[in-house]
Amino acid sequence: MKPSISIILPVYNEERRIRKSIERLLEYFKGTGWDFELIFVDDKSEDNTSLILNEYRLKEKNLEILIPPVHLGKGGSIIFAAFTYKHTSKDYVAFMDSDLAADPSELERLLEYVQDYDIVIGSRILRGELDPIKRPLQRSILSHLYSKLFRTLFRMPIQDPQCGFKLLKKGIIPKLFREIAITDFAFDTDLIVTAFSQSLLIKEVPINWAHGKFSKLDIAFEIQKMGIDLFSIWYHFHVLWQRGKISYPQKKGSIYGRFLFALLSQTNKIKERSVNPIFNEPLNTKLSNAIPSVKFS
Repeated sequence: MKPSISIILPVYNEERRIRKSIERLLEYFKGTGWDFELIFVDDKSEDNTSLILNEYRLKEKNLEILIPPVHLGKGGSIIFAAFTYKHTSKDYVAFMDSDLAADPSELERLLEYVQDYDIVIGSRILRGELDPIKRPLQRSILSHLYSKLFRTLFRMPIQDPQCGFKLLKKGIIPKLFREIAITDFAFDTDLIVTAFSQSLLIKEVPINWAHGKFSKLDIAFEIQKMGIDLFSIWYHFHVLWQRGKISYPQKKGSIYGRFLFALLSQTNKIKERSVNPIFNEPLNTKLSNAIPSVKFS
């Protein structure tokens, strides 16, 4: 049977490369014969991205554009699409970066496992029989350091939680997405940890991936921001464990865990964000304003 799949692509100020990406996506998916839909979430772009998207929307029946009323970030855009566009009408939901750092054909690697797993994620660190990823040395170092810190904090066998190339079964989305709090670049990590806390089955698969020459990330800024996000996620799930709720497989009650929790409790940026019983209140507020018909608490 041909896959039935919704592909969500968050976009923000992508006029330089969005046309090339759309052409490649249409070429590939039309060639597969799959039952597909491309859902672009234009996250309040300030350039000509919207005009280019509309140009294709007028002539392509498999392409839809969503524009949230407020800027939501990458993760918020994905959640917005999942809950607004027919709750995604296909059997599977994928999301990927609009620069197509991973070509859409890489979905075939993920689809091989989706019958047996709830979530299948691409990996730039696991290589299997694939060639090593070529990217700047500083990016490689940061990626591996983030991977190491993630596995140290959460004790999970996932090498590349931040890869923005994932495939999910539609049925898990309502419960999973309602528990996610991080709406920007650490969204992928929050999704993985939340999925583990819900006992969902995750498979990590090596994929081909190309470093984007138009990368807009400020490395120093992202190190600080993603570090705060990563420790905030850990802190939140530790609080849930203390309250007797299902949590991730860390070493509960260890000296290491108690020390780290005490240390993070002194950090206002993390404590104020996570100690609140409604951890995802900021996301609830944003999305409730964007989607009045959906309750996120």
